[in-house]
Amino acid sequence: MCVWTRSLMVGILGAPLMASTFVFADAYVPPELAVSRLDNYRSYSELTKAASGMDIDQYTYNMTTWQIDNGGFFKSMASSYKNPYSGGDKSPGWPAASGGFVGTIDNNATVQEMRLLAVRYKATTNSNYKNTFKTSFNKAANFLLTMQRRSGGLPQVWPKRNAYNDHVTLNDDAMVRALVAMMDIANSVSPFDSDIIDDATRAKMKTAVDKAVDYLIKAQIVNNGQPTVWCAQHDTANYAPRSARAYELESKSGKESVGVIWVLMNQPEQTEAIQKSVKAAIAWYKKTKVSGLVFSQKKGIFEEQAGKSLWYRFYEVNSDDYFFCDREGISTKTRDFNRISEERRTGYQWASDYGSAILAVEKDYLTALEKAAGSYVAPSAMCGNDSCKTFIDGVDFVEIDGIKETTNMGFVGEGYANVANAVGSFVTYGVTAAKAGEYTLTVRFANGGSGARGYDIYIGDTLLVEGLSMGSTGSWTAWETQTVPVSLEKGYSELKFVSTSKDGMANIDYIGWMDADLYAGEKDLGEDSTTVIGVRAVQATPENTNRYYVDFGGRNTSAGVYLKKADGKVFNVNGKLR
Repeated sequence: MCVWTRSLMVGILGAPLMASTFVFADAYVPPELAVSRLDNYRSYSELTKAASGMDIDQYTYNMTTWQIDNGGFFKSMASSYKNPYSGGDKSPGWPAASGGFVGTIDNNATVQEMRLLAVRYKATTNSNYKNTFKTSFNKAANFLLTMQRRSGGLPQVWPKRNAYNDHVTLNDDAMVRALVAMMDIANSVSPFDSDIIDDATRAKMKTAVDKAVDYLIKAQIVNNGQPTVWCAQHDTANYAPRSARAYELESKSGKESVGVIWVLMNQPEQTEAIQKSVKAAIAWYKKTKVSGLVFSQKKGIFEEQAGKSLWYRFYEVNSDDYFFCDREGISTKTRDFNRISEERRTGYQWASDYGSAILAVEKDYLTALEKAAGSYVAPSAMCGNDSCKTFIDGVDFVEIDGIKETTNMGFVGEGYANVANAVGSFVTYGVTAAKAGEYTLTVRFANGGSGARGYDIYIGDTLLVEGLSMGSTGSWTAWETQTVPVSLEKGYSELKFVSTSKDGMANIDYIGWMDADLYAGEKDLGEDSTTVIGVRAVQATPENTNRYYVDFGGRNTSAGVYLKKADGKVFNVNGKLR
């Protein structure tokens, strides 16, 4: 449970004292980026694209006739589903060792069929289709539960082929995609939030997920006592890295390990073992990052490019040395890319920016763990090296063309202002200057875009500061500050920050300052007064100028208090004398 308390102490003749106390004891909430990355493994668009132009329920029904007896489906069959099965090989070129067909989770097979079945089960009004879809789905669910090895890993195929396909397969995210589907089924995540599957099978899925997570932790490759990342294939029994095709040798994989990290980050129970595994994998990506280089598969070359990063596909199991390999296998293993054939140079993804998102989410992951442990201390608003004397939370605006938001972590307070992506979008904050003069504001912002975002500051229709900009911070969770001098007249002003860029402004976390003569919000500057609480100014009552009415923001006298100027006694609450 998260408890947020804010106490308000109103001085009779002075300003209110705001005291905020944050007490966190939340359940673990995965970082937004980690949650969103799981969507990459939920696609079934290959099927819907193939079904374009025909009745989707008819297509889905045809698909069920291609289902293998053990409940699985084969890969790259989307176009075949346009027609019902009429004979032939259901797993072309991949016979089972004992004869017959094999089902697979390679290339999103079986998993995407299960998603389409669940979607159409909820949507169809045809009872015959509905029953068929439910039966087919449960056969596929049983296929996943049956193919899972005793150790918890998921192989590429079932039944066995007595080939590399029998290894636990992370290659092309096969196990990760299946595991995300199993997690969604266990947790009744759409489209699996219907009676297409019973509670007993959901419970089995939850157990299977736990076993799979345990397998992944145990399979993590350890170098000199330090966990690193994973291979694309692992032994089903002893967790060791295994090779696949001739040019896919035992290795540490810069590509396939990413999906494992997203899955582990999304586990609701962040055990010590999971935390250790994730933190170690992030450390490995930090260590192996290559800056200023890109790989063009189309050209088959590596090129220098400022601001870019990459990681290699394959690294030695016992070191962080990358390598390449040709179709002839281990005899062609090399660190010299030009020594492999042109066909292999352009025919395989040897490197890419696999790890930048992993590094970007580290801070949010650690913060989420701290919140769950109750040890999180909210960052304070900083003006340079000191805590700001006063600050306005980004969400405490007067008006906005945009929204309040809490999506991107690392903000101070209750959130940040996210204006619309358009020239002229704006956010307005109110301040009161005790005297006319120049004041220096500290603006904290995040700009995950590639370029700077410009803005001007107005008071009403008067341009106050022109030609300001917020540079790129690299990501939406990376926050920076800038100082902005503003000249203010005495009294209350509303500072309107107006976008001059087509993408709007950066997200604004807070506006702070060190000057004691500048107040947040609207303040009565009379000799003896109270500070505004709510939306209306403190005002003298018509019948007695020695009494002041503080309006808390309600209507008429329904939410306020009268204060007597002379001796500070409270005369009246909610408009009635007592």
